[in-house]
Amino acid sequence: MGSIFKTEAGEEEYYLCYEKSLECFEIEGTSYYIATASGDTYVTRFGDPGKEPLLLLHGMTMSSTMWFPNIQHLVQERCVYAVDVMGDFGKSKPALAIKNRQAANQWLLEVADALQCSRGDLAGHSMGGFLALNFALAYQERVSKLLLYAPAGAFHRVSLRFFAKIYPALLFHTEKRIDQAFLWFSGKGEPLPPVFRAQVLSGYSHAKPLLQLMPSVFEQKEFIDYHIPTLLLIGDKEVIYPAGKAMANAKSLIPDLEAHLIAGASHSLTMEHADAVNELTVRFLKRKPLDMA
Repeated sequence: MGSIFKTEAGEEEYYLCYEKSLECFEIEGTSYYIATASGDTYVTRFGDPGKEPLLLLHGMTMSSTMWFPNIQHLVQERCVYAVDVMGDFGKSKPALAIKNRQAANQWLLEVADALQCSRGDLAGHSMGGFLALNFALAYQERVSKLLLYAPAGAFHRVSLRFFAKIYPALLFHTEKRIDQAFLWFSGKGEPLPPVFRAQVLSGYSHAKPLLQLMPSVFEQKEFIDYHIPTLLLIGDKEVIYPAGKAMANAKSLIPDLEAHLIAGASHSLTMEHADAVNELTVRFLKRKPLDMA
């Protein structure tokens, strides 16, 4: 099985940082690998397995540990499966690179099948939001509710400034460039939490992502007959695209959409504005079909 890490020592360092970040969840999880054609996918389950499933897809280079401010609220309503996206920073072990939307869907379908999740809720942040919507459009029958947190692309093209910020961090991986990139994502102008920052720095220093799919805007025709209840949360200070335009485009495409602009939030909204995100998310998950109008 392949590795995104340049050296075994770098991989070991990253994994130690990953485990330290998991301690921030303050809740016990069960972690294991799922074999897929794309490689071995690392999944951590939180909460009661008897509850309805919710799969989480993290933002680019963030790994599943990014959900530490949210998980204790999510498990109130769902059995949560935090999935390390294949080829991205995290503990999944790629056998090949995911290069297109079809390959991404096939990977996620195999994960859902292995989890015996014939139908469940799906959520994603940033690139994870793009992957989640991509899957929901292809397999509506597998998704009960869709939750999108500042999805990359999807409803509006990503600003070139995003690539200008993120690629220097990936190429040169100095602490200064990495911190600058994440400060740009911050609505509060604050650095990442120290434990999580150590993991992110380790990832940028020692790994090279193999996820070769770029987020794009979905075409209007793809939403014909789309009927999944969908939650969309975007910060009103979002930097990767104009928040208002992305929200308006989403409303024109999705009939059963609950959409909120989070005041003062930017791209890191699930962390920096976790209280608002958690409240809206739990309320959405609690809603019955008749309440979704």
